[in-house]
Amino acid sequence: MSDRALPLIDPKELASRKNFIGLEENDFLLLQTSLPKNGQTLEEIARTLNTHLAHLDETRHYFNDPEIAQRLLQAQINYFHGLFKGPHDESFFQQRFLVGLRHHKIGLKPEWYIGAFCRYLVGILRHIHEAHPADALERTLSLVKVALFDISLTTEAYFRAEHEQLTLLSKVFQDNIEGVVITDTDGIIQHANKMSGRLIGIPPNLLMGTSFTELMSISSASPSFADLCSHALEQEQWQGEVELNRVGTHAFPAKITIMSMDASHPDHRQWVIEFTDITEVKRNQADLAARTEELFRSNRDLEQFAYIASHDLQEPLRMVASYTQLLARRYQGKLDADADEFIRYAVDGAERMQQLINDLLTFSRIGTQGSQHKLVDIQLILNRALFNLKSTLEETQSLVTHGPLPVVPGDTTQLVQLFQNLIGNAVKFRSKDTPRIHIEVLEKEHEWLFSVLDNGIGIAPEYAQRVFSIFQRLHSRQEYPGTGIGLALCKKIVERHHGTIWVDPAPNGIGSLFQFTLIKEQTK
Repeated sequence: MSDRALPLIDPKELASRKNFIGLEENDFLLLQTSLPKNGQTLEEIARTLNTHLAHLDETRHYFNDPEIAQRLLQAQINYFHGLFKGPHDESFFQQRFLVGLRHHKIGLKPEWYIGAFCRYLVGILRHIHEAHPADALERTLSLVKVALFDISLTTEAYFRAEHEQLTLLSKVFQDNIEGVVITDTDGIIQHANKMSGRLIGIPPNLLMGTSFTELMSISSASPSFADLCSHALEQEQWQGEVELNRVGTHAFPAKITIMSMDASHPDHRQWVIEFTDITEVKRNQADLAARTEELFRSNRDLEQFAYIASHDLQEPLRMVASYTQLLARRYQGKLDADADEFIRYAVDGAERMQQLINDLLTFSRIGTQGSQHKLVDIQLILNRALFNLKSTLEETQSLVTHGPLPVVPGDTTQLVQLFQNLIGNAVKFRSKDTPRIHIEVLEKEHEWLFSVLDNGIGIAPEYAQRVFSIFQRLHSRQEYPGTGIGLALCKKIVERHHGTIWVDPAPNGIGSLFQFTLIKEQTK
């Protein structure tokens, strides 16, 4: 309850409470004349109380700050000044109620408030007996009445706040989307919420008095309720899967959590058990596992087919290529122009088919023929890729530069292929300017971000994903020779290394920026 939602009290109810205690107007008038005329006396009494409070665990931290301690001191003086002087009307009721709410909010229990109040009264009573010895008893009785009246109003706020909290917890308990039951030490259900009744198939009130063991499906492999509770005590809670019986139908798999409620004596321990039906979850898991296995088997069969088909095609194709090349050497210029053209087509087709089969073999082997990942120096990887491209780079006068390069876990052969294909691709799709390729690496939290920037003809944004698909070409074979597998091969290599690859236009609008990630640590 917030401070703005303080309850109202009927003046008749307030008068009834005063009458029950015997608190009359004369008591208030008498107490007003009992207040110390010297303000220092009240302050000394408050300081004595605060010295006591500064040694209690619940309140010690409030007195560490001198400014806060001074505010508390003044608040207590004002509190007891108001207690004696009034007015003791509806606003008095709300102020006392507010005190109780604030104490409850910061975790101070009613006994703390009553104890502190009594210590304060000791100081006031001492003053009354010293300053008013003739009628000290009468004044003391008036003080006791006011004190009881004040304590009753303040502690009522504690109890009302506790009631509201219990009401809220009860609503949460009843409306929980999971089944929740509370059992005694022996597992006998004492409370059950609505969902538990729906899951078990009987009303919650009929579940009460039932042993939770009776809800558990009996099997030789299933642990007993006592075993689960034992595990919950060792680990603070136990969470796992069991089968529960549903009335009128078959048992269902349930995910349950068992927690122990603290008890002053182990014989009075209670157990809070949450459970939910995971039939659909288990079915989805089984379907996913089956589909994953089917996909894995399909991919494996496709890779094996691609490898076998490509391998078996090599020998007859090698024979075709050899004989067409022999025809070209022996009869070039000896037959008519049409025959020369036909032979040239045959030789070109055989060579392209050989290259395509070799690339397919390489592509199919990425996932199955790669070596185990180990730490490799990307500087050495790049050096090898540049050596393989030496003649092409010299012929085109291409310049390849780079920043600092890291050491990463990976497959040496495949990473050489990755850099060789990306650099070779940049040289192949060069513009009229001399090819310039720059490699930069940025360190992230869990990965390295590689950038390969060129000044070539570039790739339109709408084709950024298409270029990584196998056999996808953006230009004719006459313009740019090749099989269309190079970037698809790069994508497969990067993904085998648990990274991603993509392409964007170069920041200056000239060329392409290929980027890919490689993890920093070995994945088990």
